[in-house]
Amino acid sequence: MLTTDRKLRVFLCHSSQDKPIVRDLYQRLNAEDWIDPWLDEEKLLPGQDWDMEIEKAVESSEAVIVCISGESVTKEGYVQKEIRKVLDIALEKSEETIFIIPLRLDDCELPRRLRSLHYVDYFPSEKRGQVYQRLLQSLNVRFRQLNPQQEDAQEIKEEVKPPKIGIYSRLVELASAKGSGTVDTVGTLPLILFFALAALFVLTDSDSTIQLMVGVFAILAGIFLVIRKQMPSVIIFKASTILFLVIHIFNYTIEIPYGETLAGIVALIACGSAIATVRLPKKPVFYSSVSMAVFLFILGVKEIVNVIGPYPDFFYPLLVIASVITIVLMIMDL
Repeated sequence: MLTTDRKLRVFLCHSSQDKPIVRDLYQRLNAEDWIDPWLDEEKLLPGQDWDMEIEKAVESSEAVIVCISGESVTKEGYVQKEIRKVLDIALEKSEETIFIIPLRLDDCELPRRLRSLHYVDYFPSEKRGQVYQRLLQSLNVRFRQLNPQQEDAQEIKEEVKPPKIGIYSRLVELASAKGSGTVDTVGTLPLILFFALAALFVLTDSDSTIQLMVGVFAILAGIFLVIRKQMPSVIIFKASTILFLVIHIFNYTIEIPYGETLAGIVALIACGSAIATVRLPKKPVFYSSVSMAVFLFILGVKEIVNVIGPYPDFFYPLLVIASVITIVLMIMDL
């Protein structure tokens, strides 16, 4: 174990969309008595110059963990600037120095300038305990490079149980995670069930229980849209969702013939396209996702209130406004 107060300064380079996973990693590293991790939300003080302090933190770091995800790779912004700065500093190090450690958060392609470095996969979540130990091994090598007179900073354990994480943190991590597979299946499930129940409610003689479930899953789907800020990217899903909203606008204003039946058929198409593409990567669409979430929140509350008793008339203009805004934003995303 470590016998000196000297700590290894580790900078966590990441995108804001990956904050939940990176925050968990920071907490693990901070629990090590020989590591001093740097995370903006933990280290920056009110009133400090954000750009200057991050640049100083990068320059003073002795190791940098570059957290990469599918969204951070394709997104232009400060994380790309951080990576360039880190790579510039790495040029000043000897070839044997472990300075940059790429950490993949999902099955994404590394930026070109990082491909020469061996990376480690911090997914799936059930393997993070083992992956974390490999990460500590690399950091321990770096610590020994800086302090050759010191003994190993940590003992390598064959099996380590990850620290207990609360249910809320697990749900947020699951909802906000990026990539494909199980996470995308769970994230899309409330939206699939909403469209399925909406079709069932208008196309059959359903009772108030189905109407209540429509409201509940509309709100759940809205929550996932707000957290994940992404939707299925296939044209048929977008087109059917836009048509679903258009029919709702007409039903709330002029009550077109067979409007409910048309809405149910379109909801089935949207449900089917979401199921068919459930394992495909979802496209980040911030504004239309949030707008669609607002529509679902209003619709969900309306359906739940209607089960209890007649709902107020102000729901109609709110739904129409939310529908129009969402349609415009989704057309812009096509």
